[in-house]
Amino acid sequence: MNNPKYNAFLKVAEMGSIKHAADFLGYTQTGMSYLINTLEEELHIKLFIRNYGGTTLTAEGKELLPFIKGICNMENRLYNKVNELKNLDSGRLIVGAPASVHINWLPGMIKMYSALHPGIDIEIKCCDDANLLEEMIYDGDIDCGFIIMPPKKKIETVELIDDPMVAILPMNHPLAKAPFFPIDDLDKYPYIDTTVSTDFEIHAVFASHGKKANIAYRLDNEFSILSMVSQGFGFSLYPELLLKNISFPFIKKRLEIPAFRTIAFAVRSKATSSTAALNFLDTAQIWLRLNEGRR
Repeated sequence: MNNPKYNAFLKVAEMGSIKHAADFLGYTQTGMSYLINTLEEELHIKLFIRNYGGTTLTAEGKELLPFIKGICNMENRLYNKVNELKNLDSGRLIVGAPASVHINWLPGMIKMYSALHPGIDIEIKCCDDANLLEEMIYDGDIDCGFIIMPPKKKIETVELIDDPMVAILPMNHPLAKAPFFPIDDLDKYPYIDTTVSTDFEIHAVFASHGKKANIAYRLDNEFSILSMVSQGFGFSLYPELLLKNISFPFIKKRLEIPAFRTIAFAVRSKATSSTAALNFLDTAQIWLRLNEGRR
């Protein structure tokens, strides 16, 4: 059930021959060449050097080999687990997540999961209060969730990605053309802060460099902050994931010294978690590798 283009890539890399790989996988040689050519077009990278002596990986192909192999192996793990659990055809799964994950990740993850488990009803709890989200997991109000590390509650986690913290600036900001946002300037310009007390990862950036934000405004709504930044009232710091698919006009800058928040999948306990919840973890990891290219 793996992506046929990935399977074709791996088999040609293994056998060193498009013809032999086609015979092994049951394709015509033309069909196998089509799969490889399509993958190269999608990636905009030449993967193989073709000559009369056989087919060998390019330098770029060698770099991508472990990643594509890892994706296929993880997909196989998921499908094998499904085959072991043929009776997993009904039930309910409650997943909690902050808005950034809910908007950018969950639709794709749920689509993939539901294709494998059509009988599982999924309910989503959107929660931007980090403490409350952990409590919901710990108390069993939800089966699993996506949290920011480290947790305060005694729950089990699997780290998924490191989400960069970035500065967002008005289009006419003095640092608009700078290659990055200098750490020394964190306390120099007017800052638009959030009143949400659980945004500890943002405040930690200032604290880690001994800086205190020059706060001009405090707002309790993320979109209000983005609007104020875009209209020139100041700058702010945001996790990069939260800024995906945002239409406000502003400039995004990486920090001079990179800072990250780690997003993790969390359950009360793996030992007591439902199979549906653990399968959702597998799906989440596969989806992230396919779509975010991380971990």
